[in-house]
Amino acid sequence: MATSNLGCGPLTVKYLVFIFNFIFFLSGWALIVLGGVAQGFFGSYIQFFNDQYETPAIGIIILGAIVVVISFFGCCGAKKENVYMLRIFAFLMIVVLLLEFAAAITVVLLRPDIKKLVKKNMGESMDQYGEPKDLVTKTWDDMQHKYECCGTMNYTDWKNTTYGVNVTGVPDSCCIHETPNCGKNIFLDESEVTTVAPPSNIHMNGCYQSLSDAAHSSLGAIIGGVIILAILQIIGVWMSCCLIRAVKERYEIL
Repeated sequence: MATSNLGCGPLTVKYLVFIFNFIFFLSGWALIVLGGVAQGFFGSYIQFFNDQYETPAIGIIILGAIVVVISFFGCCGAKKENVYMLRIFAFLMIVVLLLEFAAAITVVLLRPDIKKLVKKNMGESMDQYGEPKDLVTKTWDDMQHKYECCGTMNYTDWKNTTYGVNVTGVPDSCCIHETPNCGKNIFLDESEVTTVAPPSNIHMNGCYQSLSDAAHSSLGAIIGGVIILAILQIIGVWMSCCLIRAVKERYEIL
C-alpha cells in the first residue's frame, strides 16, 4: 500500500481538506432539505407566483445537489493527492461562488418586481374565490385562517369581488371566531339591515403583509445557510490550493 510522502504540515492540510469536503457533502444535503422545506411554503401559495415553481427554494435545492457532486472531487482529490481532481474541485467551487453572488444580486434587483407580482396575483385571485373545492378558495381559506388576516391589503378588498358582491361580505375564514356565514352581510349599510356583523368580528389586517413576513422568515433561513456555505467554500478553495502546491513541490523534489 502506497504511503504519502507529504510533510507533517501538508499532510495535515490533506486530511483537513478531506474532512472539510465531508462536511461540505453533508451541507449539500442540508441545503437540499432546507430548500425542500422552503419550497413547501412557496408551493402552498404557488398561484400567487404566476403558477410557476421557479421559487428561490428551487435554486437552493439545485445548489445543494451541485455541492454534493463537487464534494466528490474534493474528497477523491485529497485522498489520492490528485492535483487534477483538486484543481477541478477548486475551479467548480469558484464557479459556484460566482453563481451565488450573481443570484444574490439578481434577487435584490428583482425583489420590487416580485413583490408587485405577488400583490397583483393575490388581488386577481380573490375574484376567483367561491367554489369550496377550488384550489384558490382553499388557499385563501387556509391562509386567512393560518395568518389571521383578511383580503390582500385589508378586509375591504373583498367588497368588489364576485364573492363579496354575492354575499355582501367576506369569507368565513376572515372571522376571528369562524362559524358558518359569519362573514356575510358585513358590507350592508346598517340602515338597511338590523343585524350586521360588526367589523370587530373580522380580522382587519391584510394577508399580503402576513405572507410577506412569512416569506422573509423562510428566505432568512435560506440566506443564512448560503452565507455559511460560502464561507466554507472560500476555506475549501484556500486549503485545496495549499494542498495542490504541497503535492507539486513533492513531485518536483522527487
